[in-house]
Amino acid sequence: MLEKLVEGDLPPVILVDFAMFSTADTMTGLMGVPESRWETYRIDAVQDLEIHGSLTIARLADLYAKEIEGLGSRPAAVLGYCSAATLALALAKRLASAGDGHAPAVVLVEPTWLTVTMIGQELDALRATLGATGDRPAELTLDTVLATLTGDLTIKLAADGMPEAEIETCVAMLTQRYEAWFGFLFATVDAAVPTPEAPVSLVVSGDSDRGPAPGWTAAQCSCVRVDVPPGEFLRSPVVRQKIFDLIDRV
Repeated sequence: MLEKLVEGDLPPVILVDFAMFSTADTMTGLMGVPESRWETYRIDAVQDLEIHGSLTIARLADLYAKEIEGLGSRPAAVLGYCSAATLALALAKRLASAGDGHAPAVVLVEPTWLTVTMIGQELDALRATLGATGDRPAELTLDTVLATLTGDLTIKLAADGMPEAEIETCVAMLTQRYEAWFGFLFATVDAAVPTPEAPVSLVVSGDSDRGPAPGWTAAQCSCVRVDVPPGEFLRSPVVRQKIFDLIDRV
């Protein structure tokens, strides 16, 4: 569940990251670089849900915290990208409550505070890549999302000329990934956003509408805007250096 990315002579930095359907750019690609002086690890909740099945955000945070405590060195920071923001906060809170109460710095990059409406938008975007037509389900649940995507995928593969026997295998494999991804999204919606243990840093692009979680005060977070277009954000050395600078303050 904990993947080492970079060796380093400074305390660990934990990336809460995942490979997404719609982009090859990830926090792993941005931060998992040799020039980092921190020992860097990644956790991919979607991959772990694909392996272990449905888990709540609280349970994921507990499992990850236990593994991180086994490193023998307190993390300097926990970084969370996009919809991983809630899990990153939950993990940081678990780490702060263990041992001597040391609270790692939390840096959230383009954080998203998920709602069911946003899950519907994600479903629409994914269905568009499959060339799907027709309306999405009236009630969005994990079951209705999976049923919709299974149908869309079956139609697309058949239209592409894939043999029927191969369609069944391919649909089963992709549905497992869909279940993990949307399972994570619904688990995040169901979880309360943790109150920061210490001020949280947000790193967002200059024209981004991303920001603090609803209800956060100015004392609970600070926002660093980087003048880099959203499409280049996770490839930008400038963004990387801003994050390095924030961790350096620990």
